[in-house]
Amino acid sequence: MDRKSRSLRSHEESSEEFNIWKQICSSLLKLEGIQKEEETVINSINKIQLSVDIEKGITGLIQQKLKENYKRGIELSFNESKMIQNIIEKLSVLIALRENEQADQKRKKRKIEITDTKVILNQSNNNHNSLEPIEILPKGTTVAARQPKEKDKNEEWILAVVIQYHTDKNKYQVEDVDQDDYGEKQRYMLSPRYVIPVPNSEEARSLPEIPAQEDVLALYPGTTCFYKAVVIAPPSKSKEIKNYRVQFEDDNDEVKYVMPEHILKMPK
Repeated sequence: MDRKSRSLRSHEESSEEFNIWKQICSSLLKLEGIQKEEETVINSINKIQLSVDIEKGITGLIQQKLKENYKRGIELSFNESKMIQNIIEKLSVLIALRENEQADQKRKKRKIEITDTKVILNQSNNNHNSLEPIEILPKGTTVAARQPKEKDKNEEWILAVVIQYHTDKNKYQVEDVDQDDYGEKQRYMLSPRYVIPVPNSEEARSLPEIPAQEDVLALYPGTTCFYKAVVIAPPSKSKEIKNYRVQFEDDNDEVKYVMPEHILKMPK
């Protein structure tokens, strides 16, 4: 999967960040304990080997002691690897939360009142005789926007902000939250079907949970791009990190943690 290098706009520091940081500190202390015990086991193995009389060879008792120490060393090595992986995953989530602070601050400046949203008639399915009402997203709404497809490139949804809705064209003008190579923010004119509102953290918590095995659009960690993914487990199934666990398409079956507000239902 071709992933653009785009910096993720982060959230305000929250109790969730603090809890994750406490979990990381606790895991680091456990890791230190494992490593100290490993050092003790290695020293014990070295002492036993130095005590072996070359002429007499290795006795049954020494063999048993070595076997026990090697077995314990293997267990500790496995636990160490598992603990390090756990710490890396938590750090990835914490980094994403911190990096997303700026975007969340901007989102909190706006209040979306759905009941006050304007309703217009929109032509759909290219049938000029078929009219259906749609809700207009107000200026400043954070959205996932599908970029105009380029030749030899996969479909890509980006994190953007609504600039204006053009009634005469039935299109939104949106602005990419990220800058291009020239320091500019690109703007696009898109059909409403290619503009999906992104909820803030409070709105996301009130939405029904998306179940496992469901296809979604998810913000790839560390970027401002949405890609197709499948839900492995929703937040309610996670004991520690209350985020979605997902696998992105063409991502070597790796499991990533994505915040609820960055998980969108797959558009039809």
